[in-house]
Amino acid sequence: MIAHLSGVVRRAGPDFIVLDVGGVGYLVSVAMQTRQQLPPPGGDVELHIHTQVREDQLALYGFATVEELEMFEMLIQVDGVGPKVGLNILSASSLEVLKRAIMSEDAAPIRRASGVGPRTAAKVIIELKPRLDAVAALEVVPRAAALAGDGAVPKAVESALRNLGYSSQEARSGLESVDWKESPSTHEALATALKSLGRK
Repeated sequence: MIAHLSGVVRRAGPDFIVLDVGGVGYLVSVAMQTRQQLPPPGGDVELHIHTQVREDQLALYGFATVEELEMFEMLIQVDGVGPKVGLNILSASSLEVLKRAIMSEDAAPIRRASGVGPRTAAKVIIELKPRLDAVAALEVVPRAAALAGDGAVPKAVESALRNLGYSSQEARSGLESVDWKESPSTHEALATALKSLGRK
């Protein structure tokens, strides 16, 4: 799979560029936010790539930042959101506005995207809000673990679970599902606990 491309912009359209990498031209679809950051033809660029392989097609989707790529990959996992609609959602607003909309359950910025109706917008919010909550918790956990010393990982994971809305009993149940003999990282332990509690 192609995960990264670095080359020269040969030509560009509203939602794509042709990127010359070592003499090979790659057609890469891009969202508006990435398109606005690209140099004119002849300029050098690096893109983070999502590769989609079908029986009759290999499609490349390029992003200026890892954060934008990760959001795209979360979006296309939502039922009814394909790559084209995913790009449209990313093009309709900035990444930060989109994240705030999902977290605050505001469908308006998502509905502005071409091809997105009320049901699809609702699905995006329902499916991605818990994942963004978990990501936000993980950003805090490593700092908390560093300050806590020995036993930090279980304490940090329990704290993250409580912050995600689980009760003390549920958090303890999640901790019990982790194999602490394997000395898991905070990310691994929290992922295991969330899985056991039924949240992916």
